Amino acid sequence: MALAFNIEPFVGALPVRFGMHRSDVHRLLGPPEASHPIWDRSGTTDYWNQSRINVGYDNDGVVMHVGFCPGGCELSLCGTLLWSLDEQPDPNPHLLQRDPTPVESVGILIYLALGISTTGYHDGDKAQLSLTASPNGTWDDVLKDAECPDLSKYRPGS
Repeated sequence: MALAFNIEPFVGALPVRFGMHRSDVHRLLGPPEASHPIWDRSGTTDYWNQSRINVGYDNDGVVMHVGFCPGGCELSLCGTLLWSLDEQPDPNPHLLQRDPTPVESVGILIYLALGISTTGYHDGDKAQLSLTASPNGTWDDVLKDAECPDLSKYRPGS
């Protein structure tokens, strides 16, 4: 049976909740297939490659993000299906309906009103396709350098 997640902004990608301890995530999802330190050594990320998900933790082992790559699980946002196992369309059109003013930083679209970021879709980089749910405040340090993204591919007549 495939894993299914429902993103509730700033709460988590249920059943995984922000603030949940790493051991509780392992009880829900099973042991990860791999674990690696986060690049700035501020925590660890666990990977479930078959499900194409990852969960990042701070140094105390508390969930700080849940990331998804297309094709490994079902993914919803507030109960509305974004991806099934069979189809994983670009989630940005749906996200833009809920938050029409994302910002961009280092190639990542950040939907501040949703706590969601995407990469790879708007700039056609298929190797980078992903969607990440994060708690409130995650992107605060990059906002000063964020830019208005080119969303013309999502806006008819642009």
